[in-house]
Amino acid sequence: MQPLVVMGLRTLAHLDAKETMYEQIDRDEIQASGRFPVEHLEVIAQEFALGILSSHSVARIERVVGHLGWTRLFPAEHLISSDPRDRKDAANWEGWRREYEARGLALHTVVDIGEVLVRNLAGSSAFVDVDKYYVSAEAGVRIAGATRITALDQTRAYREASRNRKDR
Repeated sequence: MQPLVVMGLRTLAHLDAKETMYEQIDRDEIQASGRFPVEHLEVIAQEFALGILSSHSVARIERVVGHLGWTRLFPAEHLISSDPRDRKDAANWEGWRREYEARGLALHTVVDIGEVLVRNLAGSSAFVDVDKYYVSAEAGVRIAGATRITALDQTRAYREASRNRKDR
């Protein structure tokens, strides 16, 4: 199974409020910008699959990812849509983990801007083997069992992919 780094759509991209974003998608005038340098994603993608688990529909996820020019990094089979409330519940992530496994992907890393989601995953014994990161510029935010980052090059997945890249 290929190891998977998964994040939310709002973690991947700076997006306007939901209704505004949906109007932009409908008018094909998306204003989203990437939160991370594409170079970081490309390094990780050399060793890991990249996925998105979001409360937005897969079609909307695909439109935003396409707007960013990152479709090659986030194939449709790596995208999962969920109910907004369900996404923060670690028990639901157990089901999504199985869904990813059925697709040949092993959940390795979760990166999110949502402290509640990361806190819930960090507090679940079912996810002790998964690296958990929350993206925040606020140094005072602490979540036991998770690591605060400001960029993807601070993740273990990035370091592993970089090391393997140099070994080639």
